[in-house]
Amino acid sequence: MTTVQLIAGSLAALAVIAALAALVYRRFPLYKIYKSKVGYESMLDAIGDPLAVIAPDYTVTRANKAYIDLVAGSFRSVIGRKCFSLFKGLSEPCADCRIPVVESLRRPEAVERCPHPSGSGAVSLSFSPFVQPEDPGKNMVIEHIRDISQLEALKSDLEEKNRTLAAAMRDLEAAQREIREELCLARQVQEGIMPKTAPPFPGLSIAITFHSVEEVGGDLYDFIPFSDDELGVFVGDASGHGFSAALIGMIAKMSLFNNSKHGDSPAGLMAAINRDLFAIIQTSHYLTCILGVFNRVEHTFTFCRAGHPMPVVVRRDGSLVSLEGSGPMAGIIEDATFEESVFAWEPGDRFYLFTDGMYERRKGEERSFGYDRFTELLKGYRDVPAERVAEKLEERFSGFTCDDDYTMLVIEAGLPAQIGQMP
Repeated sequence: MTTVQLIAGSLAALAVIAALAALVYRRFPLYKIYKSKVGYESMLDAIGDPLAVIAPDYTVTRANKAYIDLVAGSFRSVIGRKCFSLFKGLSEPCADCRIPVVESLRRPEAVERCPHPSGSGAVSLSFSPFVQPEDPGKNMVIEHIRDISQLEALKSDLEEKNRTLAAAMRDLEAAQREIREELCLARQVQEGIMPKTAPPFPGLSIAITFHSVEEVGGDLYDFIPFSDDELGVFVGDASGHGFSAALIGMIAKMSLFNNSKHGDSPAGLMAAINRDLFAIIQTSHYLTCILGVFNRVEHTFTFCRAGHPMPVVVRRDGSLVSLEGSGPMAGIIEDATFEESVFAWEPGDRFYLFTDGMYERRKGEERSFGYDRFTELLKGYRDVPAERVAEKLEERFSGFTCDDDYTMLVIEAGLPAQIGQMP
């Protein structure tokens, strides 16, 4: 065979080989498969949590670096091993393994908690069905492992804190029960120093309304029988709420009791109460009050006011009279003076002495009811019996919120035909 023939035969053979190679490449693009594998493994390594691709027979076929580090091995020692052997050192599948379920039903499964391979802490496992890009006919499972050791530690710490908080709450509840019991006793004491009913006094009919928004409050009232013909009445309102206001009210009540023995005028008695409060109270608290004396012989009401809402008189003809009079709040100025006024009353007149809690009630976002509207209400209740006025007011204020203590005395001068019948 000549050289030319050899060369021609070789070229023909090369052409056949090239054609076969082209056919194989088109049928099996090895380069693309290689790139797919490389990209696939790079994708797994880019994920921080441990991941492994596991065959139905539990063999680890792929794993990322995080998985290798978790089981403390190398790629060479991990790939091809059984996952239960790597993960837990077992010779057979784990009792809680979800791989068979995932492989059979092709749905994700999870194991919420199992011990960490290191022996300290815990991990959660999730299993998802997966088909390898280079072998679409082969079903696999991706195992995703999440270290929950820190979450477990936080949970344990939170549970411990909750136990500590629960113990503190029990102690607090016990302390609150003790405080409520003490406040209940304080309320009994406070109510005990205020008369349940007015003392008998010919010519006057008196109805009392008293309400405290807390166990104890700063409102107070009292009656002082100076003689058979003179009855003193007192209504006060200590600043603030609760125990501090109640304490100021009790100091004022004791001062009123002690100083009323001297038979002083309303202005003199008010000045004495003011001095006592100024000497005892070393805070910014104060007392507003109205102090007056009814004289049934002269038909007069002599009174003075210490920063308190003006009392009103609804006369028999339905007209309204405000009992004015100036004076500072008690307990603020040591040598304060109080203006004394005299009102001549007639049988059938009705006096209303009250604290601001009576009219500072609100409904929703509205402004408080107000003094003027309140006194107009009282004017409209002229024909309502004195002992039923409070009931009518509660009906009117249904749906209103009340954030302050309130007190009211309704004092009605008897008609001439009734005076001799009154106790």
